Amino acid sequence: MSTTNGGAPQVSIVVPVYDAGAFLARALSSAAAQSYRDFETVVIDDGSTDARTLATLDAAERQGTVIVHRTANHGVAAARNLAVERARGAFILPLDADDCLRPGFLEKTVPILEENRDIAIVHTWVELIGGHHGLWRTGEFSVRALLSRCTIHVTSLYRREVWADVGGYDPTFTEGAEDWDFWLSAAARGWRARCVPEPLTQYRRRPGSRELSARAAGVGARVMRRLIAKHRATYEAQFDDALADLYEHHSAVCLSLERVYNNPAVRLALKLRGVLHKIPAA
Repeated sequence: MSTTNGGAPQVSIVVPVYDAGAFLARALSSAAAQSYRDFETVVIDDGSTDARTLATLDAAERQGTVIVHRTANHGVAAARNLAVERARGAFILPLDADDCLRPGFLEKTVPILEENRDIAIVHTWVELIGGHHGLWRTGEFSVRALLSRCTIHVTSLYRREVWADVGGYDPTFTEGAEDWDFWLSAAARGWRARCVPEPLTQYRRRPGSRELSARAAGVGARVMRRLIAKHRATYEAQFDDALADLYEHHSAVCLSLERVYNNPAVRLALKLRGVLHKIPAA
């Protein structure tokens, strides 16, 4: 925990934790390494039982680098809400326990909120790590864009007033998309965002993650139905645009896959795989 004046910090980094294991120490280290220093790190241990997670939290608490609150397991949305409630900062930065920040994240995002009262949210590009690779160039923050997909990452800096206006993260989204619901609610209420076009956070995909589970058969449709039910009036008012944008996004994904499979190296690898599968075992 670091503050420049000994009082309430400008920023609160809020970290919900449930059995994050080996990844938690790296996430907390990335928060501690911020070049901008007027912040605190508030961790909610959401009923962890994993020994490595508990040891990491105990060590961080002894060192005084984080504030840890422990609770029974209620899910990530409830844990993130509790972290914001206990936080003292004017600006909130959610950080999942298996993700990381680049050292300049706060240095490059905080001034935007400080100097522009009409901007309430600052998002950045995202480096994909772990079970996926590449760069996520986060998209437009608008009601229309958010109806068809979540266009920005959960690790985006925002004014505390946004959380209060939206009513926090909805704990009924137990299978995922509580951040998508949060951003859609914020956009529908007129809050504005700005992008820093640099990869200043790392988004990890790991076995057993909620993000992967949400892609299982039937789960994604169930999550989408919940989102539509909650925002039905908004979806009905912009049904044509939402459906058109969803189709356009689907088409873009299909074209990307076609480019991959039409790559000569990929085609050769697939042919070799087919040949190897035909060779009988010794």
